[in-house]
Amino acid sequence: MSNSLTAEILEVLKLRPDQDLIITAGNSFRKDDGVGPYLSQKLSKLPQIRILHGGDTPENIMEEAIAMKPSRVLVFDAADFGGRAGETRIIPEHSIPQTAYSTHSIPLNVITGIIAGEAHAEVIFIGIQPRSVEFGEGLSAEVKWTADAIAEAVLRQFSG
Repeated sequence: MSNSLTAEILEVLKLRPDQDLIITAGNSFRKDDGVGPYLSQKLSKLPQIRILHGGDTPENIMEEAIAMKPSRVLVFDAADFGGRAGETRIIPEHSIPQTAYSTHSIPLNVITGIIAGEAHAEVIFIGIQPRSVEFGEGLSAEVKWTADAIAEAVLRQFSG
């Protein structure tokens, strides 16, 4: 499979452990919408990485995220932006209601807007194009490959 991580995405993935927070969202029972939980599980292996998984109710992690006082928040979720399955894009905040899947009870941009305002943090949405968000378990090969590439790019910074 070709590398779906652009130079822009790889640059964003350069983490500052004491300043950055990763938030993942998604539902493991809706095929590729499970990319958030999958990434959360892969990235939570290292104690240097601050990560919160919001599941399909990311509003439940708002207070914890604000208390961490991050300077930058990276939000990972499945997003239909018309790309090829597994493609990643940085999605402008104003586009979130149109592109993010509506498996969340409150739109992610509202939640992260509150976090950004309270913590004075920069928020970057990284969308991963799903193949399917139908009910069922398991990521498509393309989305799994991309999630593994993201995890590898992040984990590589802290190994050695």
